[in-house]
Amino acid sequence: MGDFDRVGTPFNYMLAGWCVAGFSPGYSTETIPSHTYSPALVANLWDVTDRDIDKFSQAVFDSLRLTPTRREGQGVSVVTAVAQAREACKLKYLTGAAPVVYGIPFYL
Repeated sequence: MGDFDRVGTPFNYMLAGWCVAGFSPGYSTETIPSHTYSPALVANLWDVTDRDIDKFSQAVFDSLRLTPTRREGQGVSVVTAVAQAREACKLKYLTGAAPVVYGIPFYL
């Protein structure tokens, strides 16, 4: 467990399907089927401007090949896509620094 308990909004989002699947909070994450929770979550640490975070989101979607115009090429990890998308923001040290990745890195 480390120094801090696994509680809070990001943890709840990552285990979103947990209680729906019939598991109670007493179970550990090792006993939960992998299809009932999310391996990673991208969230902002603070409020950001709409237009700048839209540019950021579009850059992440393009890197992950989630847009119809960008289906070709090799997949990258979500962590890499978020790191590269920080440059798309006008305020890259304010808005670009707000999004963080919780969980484990995975590739699309």
